[in-house]
Amino acid sequence: MGQHRAWRRAAALLLIGGLAVLPAGCQGVAEAYQPPPGPVAGYGYSCHAGVYTCRLPYQAPLGAPCSCPGLGAPSYGNVH
Repeated sequence: MGQHRAWRRAAALLLIGGLAVLPAGCQGVAEAYQPPPGPVAGYGYSCHAGVYTCRLPYQAPLGAPCSCPGLGAPSYGNVH
């Protein structure tokens, strides 16, 4: 019974030690994507909306908002 208690204590110390090191693994600051400044020149037919990509029936300016029909609600994205 004493050996079982020692194993339990060792496992608890390893768990606590591992959790103490866990937050130290992350570095930096997460930021949202910032598009390049200034106007985007050109036109495109392709709409990239999340996991969907569809072809637009007309040319639209690059970077303009667009939508692709999906299963249920439409997905919104940008012209590429």
